[in-house]
Amino acid sequence: MIKNYIKVAWRNLIKNRLSSFINVFGLTLGISVCVTILIFVRYESTFDAFHKKADLTYRIVQHSLLPNQTLYWNTTAYPLAEALRNDFPEINQVTQISGPVSRVLKVEDALGNENLFEEPEILFVDEYYPKTFDLIWLAGNENTALREINSVVLTETMAKRYFQLGPNNYSNALGKTIYLQNDDPLTVTGVIKSPKGNSDHQYNMLIPYKFFITQNSFFSENWSANHQGTTYVVLNNTASKGALESKIADWKKKYLNPQNDKRISYYLQPLKEIHNETLYGPSPGGYILPKNILSISTVIALFILLIALINFVNLATAQSYSRSKEVGIRKVVGSERRHLILQFIFENSLVIVLASLISIIAIKGLLMLLNDYLTVIDLQLRFLPEHFLYIILTAIIAMLLAAVYPALFLSSFEPIKALRNKFDYTKVDKVNLRRSLVTFQFVVVQLFVIAAIVLAFQVSHFKSNDLGFHRDTVVITKSSDYSKSKVYKEKLLAESAVSKVSFGSGPPMAVNGLQLGTNYRLPKQSEEESLAAEMKMVDTEYLDFYGLQLLAGRNFTLNKEAFDEFIVNETFLKPYGWTPEEAIGQQIQINEGIAKIVGVVKDFHNNSLQYDITPCVLVNWTYYLNSAFIKLNDADYISLATIKTNWEEIYPNAIYSYQFLDDAIAKEYTVENMIFAGFGVFSILSILIGCLGLLGLMSFMVSKKSREIGIRKVLGASLLENVSLFSKEYIKLVGLSFVIAAPLVHYFMSLWLEGFSYRIQLSFWMFLFGGLVTLLIAVITCSIQSIKASLVNPIKSLRTE
Repeated sequence: MIKNYIKVAWRNLIKNRLSSFINVFGLTLGISVCVTILIFVRYESTFDAFHKKADLTYRIVQHSLLPNQTLYWNTTAYPLAEALRNDFPEINQVTQISGPVSRVLKVEDALGNENLFEEPEILFVDEYYPKTFDLIWLAGNENTALREINSVVLTETMAKRYFQLGPNNYSNALGKTIYLQNDDPLTVTGVIKSPKGNSDHQYNMLIPYKFFITQNSFFSENWSANHQGTTYVVLNNTASKGALESKIADWKKKYLNPQNDKRISYYLQPLKEIHNETLYGPSPGGYILPKNILSISTVIALFILLIALINFVNLATAQSYSRSKEVGIRKVVGSERRHLILQFIFENSLVIVLASLISIIAIKGLLMLLNDYLTVIDLQLRFLPEHFLYIILTAIIAMLLAAVYPALFLSSFEPIKALRNKFDYTKVDKVNLRRSLVTFQFVVVQLFVIAAIVLAFQVSHFKSNDLGFHRDTVVITKSSDYSKSKVYKEKLLAESAVSKVSFGSGPPMAVNGLQLGTNYRLPKQSEEESLAAEMKMVDTEYLDFYGLQLLAGRNFTLNKEAFDEFIVNETFLKPYGWTPEEAIGQQIQINEGIAKIVGVVKDFHNNSLQYDITPCVLVNWTYYLNSAFIKLNDADYISLATIKTNWEEIYPNAIYSYQFLDDAIAKEYTVENMIFAGFGVFSILSILIGCLGLLGLMSFMVSKKSREIGIRKVLGASLLENVSLFSKEYIKLVGLSFVIAAPLVHYFMSLWLEGFSYRIQLSFWMFLFGGLVTLLIAVITCSIQSIKASLVNPIKSLRTE
């Protein structure tokens, strides 16, 4: 019996080639895209969940209460971990990390040649780190590898790169020496597997935290500083979280001064929530993908699958007329309805199984494309055996929704009416289910299309909006040794390709995750009245280089090792109600010292456009002028080669790298660009799947009304009239779907745009344009088959009468 079902199902699949292709291709697209998105969502929502102690591990986060705002930090003071370890024996484990940071390394290869490498992901960790987070050791002793201050643990990738080692001889790396910054010798004491992609801890090597302390004694003993220091605790059970937070709230006064004790609060954030929580920002060197984006992605995945299933149901029910006689004959010769149901379920399930098998190959290809496209976040998606469950689950859902209903529908025909050709197709065609499904399908299509248009304009707004400073053809290079910067500058300015050079801690907009913070107040005010500000160390050419406009006062005249002057932006003045002129000469206290304001510049965007402009203080301090900004007359290959040549002459023991400021700014909108690209792809896919369904329905309707078309042509009907005969119903449905989709997408896009401080205004024409695009595509799709039928000689259609 089953063999016969399969044989008949296969014959029907071959017989109806067009509808079979549309069903298989549409379902393959739907299943492939749905499962790919679900794999991505699963990947992004399980960051660091693979650690054995993940459920009991928490990151200590800091809330800093200021008079006008509360700051939320994912980093904490460096002495915090040791203090917790000493004073809270009930905490199972405490570990602290710093970084990742970029450093230059010198390594001697097997031939005795010294090679320089720049590693951007070096992590300083204490000896408790391997006991908190799971590391896979390939060589070395995990209990002692990080005890000695001058030890270093490499990932397998670095061991291969530095010492040309293979998988079976990682132990040969043990005992070898690596020089950090050309000076400090580090002995390799271990080799570990590279970290998984879905972890916020990305590193190429681990260096003992003790080494960091010796190099940064100011930070390691300062309870007010929290630059890139991250503390984790492991509890005995999750129930103790609230009790520990309460105890820490009373305990912190032991180490914090009274002002900081009132201002600073510590809380515990579950490890599994870190990657998807926006409140505390991304971990150092990491990124965040918010929960709501993952939820929306899941809904989108299901919608894509649903519109593919709707196509399947629509085509199966539309073809019911051609199968009515078959049903009638089967029932007359004794077939029971359950046998017919099984037959049609087998037929429909064969299509779903075939689409599911093809989708396995498609999913692997889509994952590779995602990895290649999203290199900026180092995505490492893989098709794993467990992902077969996703395909099986989607196939089962497809069978329940798209196989069972058509089978019940087809098996319900009355045999007498079917055999007498009295089956009223027009009556079935008027059943609201098919129209409702088509309408729902195009509601989803227009949601994607209109959302993609809104996203395109918002992303364009980010890219083209005036930031308040010059950014074109600006190249950024490192300048770690300020004593050599004068010579470097002179060499650059001697080149015709270079017009200006300046040095600073960073460009006007914070990029690459680097933003130096400080607190400011009037000297007579208490620390409790301090406000938060961004601090930039700049030289005397900085204002002119970036075109920052002075509203009052003057520029710096000297760069000093001990700063004595400030230039501030307009927002800096607002808490005091000063005009730019009134601010000149005022003394200001920041964490790093006291100085007077000598200039006020017009506000510029010191944050990306998702956020407001914040108070900013420019300082004439050579302490952190570690970036060189180079204005090119023409950003061509020769200009870049010139910069590299001069840089290598000045810094022979370092590794050259550069970045265009425009590229750095563009990276600040990585998540927004991902969302835009996603909706663009989803719009195309939803349109494609929707149009495939329309094409199939139109093909079927045209074949059933070929004689009517012939008669109409004989009676003088024009091509346009014949086309409108088939198109008008679907045009109405597309119009109805627009009426439903427009307010929905307006609501959701308004919510999304509210998350940006600088955003576009939604306009009616954006929605109208999206609706017209969808309508045009639907009309073209409907017209393809109807025009083809209308051009057929009516004699061929009527000669069988």
